[in-house]
Amino acid sequence: MFLALCRRYELVPYRRRGQRYTTVMLKVPRRFVDETLWPEYTQLSDTLRSYLEEVTERVVSQVLQADSSEAAEADEPKQLTLGSGRDET
Repeated sequence: MFLALCRRYELVPYRRRGQRYTTVMLKVPRRFVDETLWPEYTQLSDTLRSYLEEVTERVVSQVLQADSSEAAEADEPKQLTLGSGRDET
């Protein structure tokens, strides 16, 4: 999504040889990144995340016909203490 957004602004993303495929380099003014590119990316990212959560919830409930609520909390199991077991002989 970030690469598509960069290309939307006719930016040319690149990476140097040996960099990870998740690394993206751009030659742009920092002000453009701070005021335009990054705020738009975070807004799109939040929108996409929300949409994917809704789709996931629908798939789980309709297709798998399962309860998708959170797991119940359980009390911590009691811990064994020294000397509370059988006598050693």
